[in-house]
Amino acid sequence: MAKKTIAVQEGLHNVASHLKEAGYKITTIDDGSAPIDLIVYSTKNMDYIAHNTSGTLRIGGNNKYVKMINVDEVGLKNIISTIEELN
Repeated sequence: MAKKTIAVQEGLHNVASHLKEAGYKITTIDDGSAPIDLIVYSTKNMDYIAHNTSGTLRIGGNNKYVKMINVDEVGLKNIISTIEELN
């Protein structure tokens, strides 16, 4: 089974690295041009809050109904099992 393509919020470098090591294809939330399976975000990530001053996500039309995981709620340790449970 092919691994999911996951959009990871800017600034969550440790999450992106962890998922990439597990074999997931990683892109950013800001690049919504290609289809994605899931978005991983954080409400506490000040790097992204400073980067995204508009307060909006510009996700392409092919990604409007994508599942989202808040890494603050599940934790880095449980992110992969949470993604796998969403299959």
